[in-house]
Amino acid sequence: MNSLTPERATEMQSEYNTPHPLSWSRSWQGDPLGGGLSTEWPALIESFRARTPLGEPAPSLRGETLDGEMFELSSYQGRKSVLVVFGSFACPPCVTNIRTTSPSLVSLYAEFRDHVEICYVYTREAHPGTQIVPHQTLEEKKRNAARLRQEEPFEFPLVIDSLEGDIQKAWADLQFNNPVFLVNRAGIVVYKSAWLDSSELPQVLADVQLWDAKSPTERTIKKTYSERIRPLREPFDLTANARIKRLMDQIGLEQRAMGPIPGVEAEKAADKGATQ
Repeated sequence: MNSLTPERATEMQSEYNTPHPLSWSRSWQGDPLGGGLSTEWPALIESFRARTPLGEPAPSLRGETLDGEMFELSSYQGRKSVLVVFGSFACPPCVTNIRTTSPSLVSLYAEFRDHVEICYVYTREAHPGTQIVPHQTLEEKKRNAARLRQEEPFEFPLVIDSLEGDIQKAWADLQFNNPVFLVNRAGIVVYKSAWLDSSELPQVLADVQLWDAKSPTERTIKKTYSERIRPLREPFDLTANARIKRLMDQIGLEQRAMGPIPGVEAEKAADKGATQ
């Protein structure tokens, strides 16, 4: 088996840490008014379904936390369900859903931590700017992860992905910067979302808590399967929207670099209407 040369390894790191030219956002940014959907949706949905399928065993997840401990998903099997969240500092939804939204990951962890662990996997910077730039070294990545936890304190494990993004690549296509997966205590993927929105999670976590509690004693547990295309609430929450704007300044990212931004665009339209 041919091993990678140092030059090719460096190229792979650079490729991964360069923001992907494709993004889930291109679907909703091209949606027509009135509830219609752009033509991008079918291919993106199919791409998200293809990796880490629902109803199948979860991929392995093993990595060092920011605190220097080893996190291993398989160690929770038979004990706890695990919510796996992918994110970075240079991705406003990843940050605002930690503490700013209501509910938030922090408030949900306080409610469900006895039954569900949360594992936050720090990936590449999804939308780097002039202040938060693509990672060149693992130490840079760890510093950004530390800054995230300092500004948005949380107690659940923060796993640092490799510079090449080995964990993220195993779980999702790279155009999905902020996916979320719930692995039940049997090690099966029972929920997945292309984007983190904590407003959806209370019912999701309550459901898996009930399932886990009944599964050792109930031979038959009635289950269903559902899919949804849903609006994300976080951009339209005034507190979260204000945090998004501050984050973009911290990242050094101009709004036009990300395309139309929900909530922000609505405010512009309202301001324009008020001045006419």
